[in-house]
Amino acid sequence: MRYTKYVSIGIGLLAGLTAGAQAVDTSGVNINQLDSIYVQGYSRSMRLRDAAAAVGIVGKSDWQRFSPVTLLPATNMVPGVRMEERSPGSYRLAIRGSSLRSPFGVRNIRMYLDQLPFTDPGGNTYINGLAPAFINRLEILKGPAGSSYGAGTGGAVIASTDSTTRQNIRIGLTTGSYGLRQGDGIISFGNEHIVNHIVLHHQRSEGYRRQTEMERIFGSWQATVKESDKASLSALVFYSDLNYQTPGGLTLAQYEQDPRQARPAAGAFPSAEAAHAAIRQRTIYTGLHQEFQLSSAFNAGLSLYGAFSRIENPSIRNYEQRSEPHFGGRANFSYTKAVGRSTMMLTGGAEWQQGIYQVNVYRNKDGEPDSLQTADDITPRNALIFSQLEFHLPGGWHPAVGISWNSNRVEISRETDVPVSFFTSDYKGEWSPRFSLAKSFRSFSVYGLVSKGFSPPTTTELLPSTSVINKNLQAEWGWNYELGIRGGAFKNRLWYDLNVFYFRLQDAIVQRRDSSGADYFDNAGSTKQFGFEGLIRYVLLPGTHDAGGHWKLQYWASYALQPFKYDEYKSASADFNGNFIPGIAKQVLSTGLDLQGPWDINAHLSYQYVDPIWLNDANTAKAKPYQLLGLRIGSRIWHRFSGFAGADNLLNMTYSLGNDINAAAGRYYNAAMPRNYYAGIIIDVSLRRDRFR
Repeated sequence: MRYTKYVSIGIGLLAGLTAGAQAVDTSGVNINQLDSIYVQGYSRSMRLRDAAAAVGIVGKSDWQRFSPVTLLPATNMVPGVRMEERSPGSYRLAIRGSSLRSPFGVRNIRMYLDQLPFTDPGGNTYINGLAPAFINRLEILKGPAGSSYGAGTGGAVIASTDSTTRQNIRIGLTTGSYGLRQGDGIISFGNEHIVNHIVLHHQRSEGYRRQTEMERIFGSWQATVKESDKASLSALVFYSDLNYQTPGGLTLAQYEQDPRQARPAAGAFPSAEAAHAAIRQRTIYTGLHQEFQLSSAFNAGLSLYGAFSRIENPSIRNYEQRSEPHFGGRANFSYTKAVGRSTMMLTGGAEWQQGIYQVNVYRNKDGEPDSLQTADDITPRNALIFSQLEFHLPGGWHPAVGISWNSNRVEISRETDVPVSFFTSDYKGEWSPRFSLAKSFRSFSVYGLVSKGFSPPTTTELLPSTSVINKNLQAEWGWNYELGIRGGAFKNRLWYDLNVFYFRLQDAIVQRRDSSGADYFDNAGSTKQFGFEGLIRYVLLPGTHDAGGHWKLQYWASYALQPFKYDEYKSASADFNGNFIPGIAKQVLSTGLDLQGPWDINAHLSYQYVDPIWLNDANTAKAKPYQLLGLRIGSRIWHRFSGFAGADNLLNMTYSLGNDINAAAGRYYNAAMPRNYYAGIIIDVSLRRDRFR
């Protein structure tokens, strides 16, 4: 294959760089010590070198490689992680193949905003409602994280918002191809007792395909109050209003003839344009987090939140309206104690969520709700109790054992049935244990872990867009085995992070689509998911980049090998045993160069190769491989003004991003943008010269 050389180069680079020393921050910022990198995973802050887990970090310097209008390309630089966009505003996120059950959105993954639960009790995560400027850092825990973060076999995402102590106003304006316009305003102010942070955002795009216009309005306020030396209180409020049109999937013939077209009419079903297919998603979210440092050895936190989402979805099949109020909380503690020459750390806590949903489905009459078809009252409840015991032993050994108990229950009342019919899920409380062992050496560390994941169906899988309650759908579960090594070399200029894993998933939930494009779900037996993930960063020129300074040049690369297969899966008369799992590229290689110089000059070149992707369980249809080349350059223009410009898909590839897996009549394809451009300016005005004391 003509792309084999790229993959071979990537494998060679990753396999050959496993020496020792200190490192470069995984978000791309130089540091002096590997010990300076901290992650929040597994209920306490810890050094990355002590984390016996596959952790991907997307930080500030990673965002700066790409357009500021989307989280997608930077997130896709993390090996094993895939974010897709079927049309502007329609995101889905997968970790190690969890897109198997995600026609849209984020499923099978738990997400948190700082210390607050963001994934709702129904199992859905509306990450597309968040403004990119609102997110400062993503910490992605790959593989089952249920020992601390509840039900989910894909992993967990911890999104950190900006905690800057500067007092400033920052304004960003971006424009680009296909009617792209975005404005961001960020205001930080306060004193030594309280810090306030306000984010205002507006984005609009006409989209590449027909029926793909998008608009998002977002506003947030955060405050952190220092109550004393031992206590602090944080508050968050945000509102998001997202509108995006949905063009629908195309057959291969339609995709090759005109990839810009929306789904045309077929049989009794209207076209996407005639149906005015779209989603309007409004969310208001409020949360409080109280932190206590009761002693040098013991600290505790309590988080409470409430949220309300309203979704309207005119589609080719019907018109759905969902009201989703939900609320919950999370409590956690950590205790540290010296035991002889060792240190013991005990963490634990609990989490609880409940929703009170109403889902009404109407006939779609030219984009407006008509006659009522079904009305359902849905009550999802989640409960989680977790604990972990960890030791730091002499010789750099770090054993840990964690366990959680998860309870998930969904009640559905179909109010349009006479008499009213009821359904209650029977998912029993599940234990999710986790065992890990890490060994730290002078310049690197190695780790191994065994963990169990458990993931019940989400409310939108139990009640999909067919409006038929799926009473037979069962929870999926599986065991994950993993080995990893991370460290650095060559006088702090190299960082590497490599791991291999094997995940055996039982009762895997898979997505299917009927002739109207509506999704429904089945349990697919078992899967075998063996994989390799690698990340390296190497500083070629280690100079400073202040005014009059020297140039700095950094190379980076990530690679994922994911030859995931069904082990046992038979559906009706079809036998899919041994077939590749659809929706997952066997190999993904991402690489690039970062250049920084005097006067804040910066340039970022990125390249990604994605293997062919199977589109159905039978492995009879496949999306072609593709390559993406991107470039962004920027510089300080004058004092408080800086500018940037860039281009994506410079090779002008025609490719499908966000395929509709197992779609009826072969409507798999959602064409992504061809070559496109963007440019913008940033104005940064300081309100005070000194920082908060």
